[in-house]
Amino acid sequence: MRACAPVIAVLLALGAPLARAETDWFASVYTPAGVEVRADARVFALFCLLNRAGYDAGPLRREHPVPAYRYPPARVRVREALASADPAVLQRAQAFFDAHPLPLERYLALTVRIEDETDIPAEFRELEGLETLLDLVEERWPLPVLRTETFDDYRSVMRSYLAVLDAPLQRASRLLRLPESGPGVRVVVNLLAEEGWVRGFRTGKGVVVVVGPGKAPELELLMWEYARLMLPARVGEQAQARWTAGPALLKEAQGLGAREATVGEYAVALLSRALALAALEAPDSAYEAAGRQGYFGLKALAGSFGDARPVDAWALEGLARVGTGRPLRK
Repeated sequence: MRACAPVIAVLLALGAPLARAETDWFASVYTPAGVEVRADARVFALFCLLNRAGYDAGPLRREHPVPAYRYPPARVRVREALASADPAVLQRAQAFFDAHPLPLERYLALTVRIEDETDIPAEFRELEGLETLLDLVEERWPLPVLRTETFDDYRSVMRSYLAVLDAPLQRASRLLRLPESGPGVRVVVNLLAEEGWVRGFRTGKGVVVVVGPGKAPELELLMWEYARLMLPARVGEQAQARWTAGPALLKEAQGLGAREATVGEYAVALLSRALALAALEAPDSAYEAAGRQGYFGLKALAGSFGDARPVDAWALEGLARVGTGRPLRK
């Protein structure tokens, strides 16, 4: 027994850092104003599964003869490690995807809701069984080890957000005239997604914004998502029904790369991006860059947030100014 003692001591010493890192991986960090920044175990599991199943989205580093993409180190490590993971889990996942061919955002929306809500909301019942699938990924694939190996990468990105989030979020809240007891904000870092990829969701506990990897915090995209979530739903409904110039402007914007499919969605995108730039106190060049991407008139819209009325009371007036005097393409 004494002969085994040194071996046991070595194993315990090796295991301790792994256990500590796995525990710390789940720990949130907070900005001075209390905004939570964290990694999320379920989001990590979902994107491990997606990467193993063929999710290759990322900046193109080579087009020919076969496209190849550039990934940050954490994603490279995960993809390499999972290339030989239990194929039975992948087969089950592919069958689930075949039975539920929904956009990635729907999968992510449910994943971030699982932690905040006891029961699956009715709007996500079509994805019932996803949580069981993610449990299987946790059980059969080496996710604890991968979390440990990517721990420093996650912490570095999380810390980069701490000093830059409070001021723009507070300015956005003031411009929207939100109460101080407004919904909490949680920023989830996801290094297994496409570079610059940001998506936001409302849950039973507040607002969750999932941010992908990048060379610096994706503040403009983060604030754009936050603003989109916080605008009254009535804004899009009003624009869809009554914004006269909307269809022509949307068509022109789509030609420049805007992804919104309806006039209502485009109106919300304009107003929320204008709010984001105002909250960031962005320079004129940021507004000009947005215009080249199909998001017109943001400077005027940003100024409209000084109106004492609620946003949905002046939104159509502000949107009407977007198309005034603008020669539309035929």
